[in-house]
Amino acid sequence: MTAPQPNTAATAKARLFGPGGLRDEYTQLATRGRQSDSESREWSGLSVGHRMAMLLLAGVDGDLADLATRDWRELPGPEREAIKSEVRAAKVAFSRLVSLSGRW
Repeated sequence: MTAPQPNTAATAKARLFGPGGLRDEYTQLATRGRQSDSESREWSGLSVGHRMAMLLLAGVDGDLADLATRDWRELPGPEREAIKSEVRAAKVAFSRLVSLSGRW
């Protein structure tokens, strides 16, 4: 008697679309290491300290230092949406700051 076969569709989907999956590998090869989208590019352009601040403002739980070093697409979808919401709110709040950004 043979053991039941694993769900090959679920296995293939995880292998293709999971973090570090084939999609990521092929994107990396095709772009010669450049990021594949503007969100990833902007996230990687932030310092780790700014990433940690955004994670904290977004209410993300967990090891912020570890999460801040991850690529954008490695963050879970709900966390990415919370961060994007906080960035929109920060743009509105910080756009009114003039005196605090002065050098005098």
